[in-house]
Amino acid sequence: MQKFADLDLWLKKAADILSGNRIEVDGYRYTAPSLDTGDFGRKDYAQQFMWDSCFHAVMWRWFDPQMAQDELLALSSRQVQDGPDAGMIPHCNYWRGGGEWLWKHDERSSITQPPLIASAALLVYERSKDTAFLEAIYTRNGAYHDWFDRRRDPDGDNLVCLIHPWEAGGDALPRWDQAMGIDTATFTHEGGRTARHDLVHKIVEYDTDAAALARDGFFCVESMDFNAIRAADMEAMAEIASILDKPEESQGWENRVDAVREAFQRKMVIDDLPYDLSGLDEEPILQPSAGQFMTLFGGLPTPEQAERLVQELQESRFWTTFPVPTSPIDSPAYAPDLYWRGNVWPSVNWLIFRGLLRYGYDDLAADLAERSLSLIKQSDFWEYYHPETGQGLGGQTFSWTTVMLDMAATMAERE
Repeated sequence: MQKFADLDLWLKKAADILSGNRIEVDGYRYTAPSLDTGDFGRKDYAQQFMWDSCFHAVMWRWFDPQMAQDELLALSSRQVQDGPDAGMIPHCNYWRGGGEWLWKHDERSSITQPPLIASAALLVYERSKDTAFLEAIYTRNGAYHDWFDRRRDPDGDNLVCLIHPWEAGGDALPRWDQAMGIDTATFTHEGGRTARHDLVHKIVEYDTDAAALARDGFFCVESMDFNAIRAADMEAMAEIASILDKPEESQGWENRVDAVREAFQRKMVIDDLPYDLSGLDEEPILQPSAGQFMTLFGGLPTPEQAERLVQELQESRFWTTFPVPTSPIDSPAYAPDLYWRGNVWPSVNWLIFRGLLRYGYDDLAADLAERSLSLIKQSDFWEYYHPETGQGLGGQTFSWTTVMLDMAATMAERE
């Protein structure tokens, strides 16, 4: 494919980025988001973060499947073993300690992130063919999804809730402002960060009890894209169960996905477009966002709804020079220089890309892959980007940005 003619060169650069951010500790190997200590570097980016590591594994599989496996095994090794949150896989592993001041746990956080572990593991398995690895992930991830049902679905509707914006991956999205008690019109980066840290203290005080937090009016959101990602992960669990010759368990996972899909259609879809639900009263958060397109990843929209979403995606407010901004550029909250306030994020683009392929929009997926690669070619490997200028923002030499090379490699492989 001519548009990806120099792909090998960029794959080599991606490998160099990942290798440069790799850390070995206590017999495990993982990839830090960034070890850059420049003006935009952050020392906490040396920790291991859940969905970052899933994207790292997706990319590692192209040139080192064993490292891809090690990434996911390290990630899930800090799974909670006892207490009410047994089974939870934390959003952050503090391999050298340091989490005590925030979480009351020195080695891990008390919240999670979008569950992509099985989805990533299945992609890795396609290259490694290591069933022992797959068995280990299957066992751990099964307990993880059981934890979701037990601790994050207080109303029993098969849609799990978030208790902190960090769990969404998109920490400061305008979608969360009202539920966080933030005035969008006067939002500041510092104010948002303070609000998120204050909420952590409440979560620790409430022992991460989602039902109790929701009853007392704290952040409780059923996120459309988070639930779609979970549905995709349970689909991957069904496929893994089949590979491991567990047909009854495979069917059980499929049934759980069907329950999420039914709840999504019944509760989250308004005029053929999906929205988040806030609080125990499940008030719709009627804000257009890239999260709507990410629901394609989990196969939750009907084909007709997917067509509507694809039409929305191609409107100029989302299909910018460098798509896809997390908030449309005509939104009052659009502030592309601010963290998660309308920037382009590699993780978001990858999920949308995979969703487009799932529904058969291959040409649009290829265009998104090409435009995503052009960001790296223009600005190098940054944490996120300006959707109109392509300027790199946030952290530099960022590991998960390499996943945009996965998009290009996937399209090139399909030719």
